[in-house]
Amino acid sequence: MTKKDKGTVMSNKITDANKGGLSRRKLLKVAAAGLLAGAATPLLFHLGSAHSAATGTGRTKMLIIYYSHTGITKYIAEEIRKKTGGDVFEIETVRTYPSEYSALTAEAKRELQEGDLPALKKNPPDMSSYDLILVGGPVWWYTVPTPVMSFLRKADFAGKNVSAFCTHEGGIGKYFPHFKEQAKNAVVLEGLDLYKPRQAGKGEVDKALDSWLSKLRGK
Repeated sequence: MTKKDKGTVMSNKITDANKGGLSRRKLLKVAAAGLLAGAATPLLFHLGSAHSAATGTGRTKMLIIYYSHTGITKYIAEEIRKKTGGDVFEIETVRTYPSEYSALTAEAKRELQEGDLPALKKNPPDMSSYDLILVGGPVWWYTVPTPVMSFLRKADFAGKNVSAFCTHEGGIGKYFPHFKEQAKNAVVLEGLDLYKPRQAGKGEVDKALDSWLSKLRGK
């Protein structure tokens, strides 16, 4: 969400909404409750979930869904597409977010506090034929970005294997538990967070993606 999907000026004091069984509107308020505390993540890449990986062999039909404000998450989604041959669906908002950093963070903060999720240009695609669905976005206010939240509000994964990936330049807060809370009827698998992937270089990105995808495919 920042000039390089920085989007992680967002609070690390978000409580775990899963424990309380919160509604989506309450979850948005929880995510916004501690908006200005910060934390750093020293790891370059991290498999960020306690959930077990998918098992099985054979060809996996994959759908890669992503939102990207500055192009960093798009870059990762395209790298995944090259490695897997999966289909790609981009989450696009009707209204364009500000390009200036402080205006962007202020707007994201307002959306979280008010539960005012952005309108999207397209409805979720038909996901019935896919074996594995990956959903990516930048970390905004230490949680799932509001455009991805808007997509999740409309999507029903109907028992599909789903995994989240995120890009950031700091701590990820409660990104993965909040994603799981909002991914309706999904079997949520191990996620991946990528810290400054552009600066890390393609070799490091490849290594992280290959390891993660291998686990998801059950190899």
